[in-house]
Amino acid sequence: MPELHERLLSAKRPGWLLTGGSKRCAFQIGVAELLDEIGCRPSALLGVSGGSWNAAAIAAGRLNRLRAYWRFFSRMPYVDLSNLFRDEHSPFIFSELHRRAFERYVGQEALAASPIPVSVAITRLSDRSLQIVDLRTHPDPFAVMLASSYLPPYFTHPVIIDGESYGDGGIANNAPYEVLLEQGCDLVVVIAPGAEEDGGIYRNLDDWDHHIPESLVDQVVFLRPRRRLPCSFTESDWETLELTINIGYARGRELIFGEDHSVLTGLQGNGVSPVRGLLRAQRGASRLLTAARRPAG
Repeated sequence: MPELHERLLSAKRPGWLLTGGSKRCAFQIGVAELLDEIGCRPSALLGVSGGSWNAAAIAAGRLNRLRAYWRFFSRMPYVDLSNLFRDEHSPFIFSELHRRAFERYVGQEALAASPIPVSVAITRLSDRSLQIVDLRTHPDPFAVMLASSYLPPYFTHPVIIDGESYGDGGIANNAPYEVLLEQGCDLVVVIAPGAEEDGGIYRNLDDWDHHIPESLVDQVVFLRPRRRLPCSFTESDWETLELTINIGYARGRELIFGEDHSVLTGLQGNGVSPVRGLLRAQRGASRLLTAARRPAG
């Protein structure tokens, strides 16, 4: 699809949306490296859940250090049973790991000085509504990013901001590309780790098989892996994470230049997406019930 290359370079205000996907968001690093390499750089960034950490690092000018960022994070043990007796009451210490990595590779000052507008999507838990927060102006951007990643059981207590409880942005909308269009972007590049073979993009439980509306196909582009990534939700093996990054770069070249890198991009994780499997079964059951309730004749 070489015409995509022209679309990317002709956009006057491209926006990058980095969706959630936990450790599978390593895929986004390879895609981002390629986009930067060909000269398609973001005029605005929006991150959700795991993608918020990548978005913040890119906005702070750390794209060239994102691999080191992830390697540093993956090498720290994330279980500490003594944490059960601290404020978090959890065996997982992801909050502390994120804090160390954020301070070392991003930093609040670098975010505040970023020339690129960067926002993060979080969910207000009281009404499950989507909230978009500007990281450059918020007094505690780390808390906002931590909130966007809040997902039990890895985090036991939601993040409190201004008296409200907030959680993972993917609860409300894992791919809110409309936000970047409203901010004036003429092309939104959605970099998502969910595989094309699984169907549409996951946005939330009510819209888990999402496709770009016909009216927006000229304004929104999805860059996704062909197959389910060989990387677990909580992957800590650096070689696997680096492979996932390289798959992102190779898949980007396939989509943008029409090249064939199936030796890499054809690699597939084991099994099927458990969430999508459950939702498909639920949809199938609903259809059967609807058909059974129809009057005969």
